[in-house]
Amino acid sequence: MRTTESYIKVSNEARAKLARLFKVEEKTVYLALTYRRDSEKARKIRYAAVRNYGGVAMCHCPECETLHEIREGERQLMVQNFDNGIKLEIDKQTGAAVMYDRRGAVVCRRHIEKFPELSELQLYAESL
Repeated sequence: MRTTESYIKVSNEARAKLARLFKVEEKTVYLALTYRRDSEKARKIRYAAVRNYGGVAMCHCPECETLHEIREGERQLMVQNFDNGIKLEIDKQTGAAVMYDRRGAVVCRRHIEKFPELSELQLYAESL
């Protein structure tokens, strides 16, 4: 199972076809496509959705103010300000990420190498 809020986007028609193909209810297809089920059949449904029915893997990203070109000395930063007061700074050259609370205290530090890691950190920031 995935830890981020991922899903596979397909049309309603494709969901109905997947349900008929796998002889399951549409609710089962929904649970498979939203990664709420991780059985062998659910994995096959996801595979078929992407391979045969134009499914697109999607990932929930929190809505927040994002500034991409902030310069702090020699550092180039991406800064995200969340509605809950959390500020996330990511050094675009090194991948070093620092999360601050509304008082400016450091909540956590991480090193980001891949986009899924950034998505997880954004979801964590949103949840605080």
